[in-house]
Amino acid sequence: MVYHHIATSPGQVRDHHRSLSRKMWGIIKEELKVMLALGVVEKFRSEWRSPIILGPKPDRSTKFCTNFLKAKAISRFDAYPMPRVDELLEQLGNAEFISTLDLTKGYCQIPLTQISREKTAFATPFGIFQFTTMPFGLYGAAATFQRLMDQLLQPHEQYMAIYIDDIVIYSTNWEDHLRHLTAVLQALGEAGLKAKCYKCHLGQKEVTSGVHSGPWAAAPTHG
Repeated sequence: MVYHHIATSPGQVRDHHRSLSRKMWGIIKEELKVMLALGVVEKFRSEWRSPIILGPKPDRSTKFCTNFLKAKAISRFDAYPMPRVDELLEQLGNAEFISTLDLTKGYCQIPLTQISREKTAFATPFGIFQFTTMPFGLYGAAATFQRLMDQLLQPHEQYMAIYIDDIVIYSTNWEDHLRHLTAVLQALGEAGLKAKCYKCHLGQKEVTSGVHSGPWAAAPTHG
């Protein structure tokens, strides 16, 4: 339904290739292997080049990131309005049941326009690669994703709220909640979007930060 386009001023970004220790090469190689298998990156020759960064994750594994700082500097701003969390929480009103959905690597489920791909090129010890889908960290990525979700789920706005890739479905009784949840899941499925099962919480009386870390943290139902 939506492609992400990177609109930039004339020119290219060629950031310096940063030295990485040999012990990191194996991590990079494995990450590239996974991304190539998933089809989110491809090997390519490009006039653009951003550096990669490896950092620690809370589970002590290593996070693979691309630093798009210089690309952002020449990218045009997307003024699509983002929702306010306090206003979204007010929508829950007298809800008795809520379900929360968290989309799997939500940004990577959005394809890039062909002309935008080379602008995401990044350098590795194994050559230049570029993204085919929207990576996290691009200028305007959040706006593109919010636009998609607003378009896709607008028919369900009476019982659902969205903050980028976090979705909450709320209802005043169990029968309606099953119907509402089914309708939203069907819309997501028809659009080819996938959710993280272990981060989805269905038919809850309340959602707290211990259950979900998104904008619905500590959001109780009326009951």
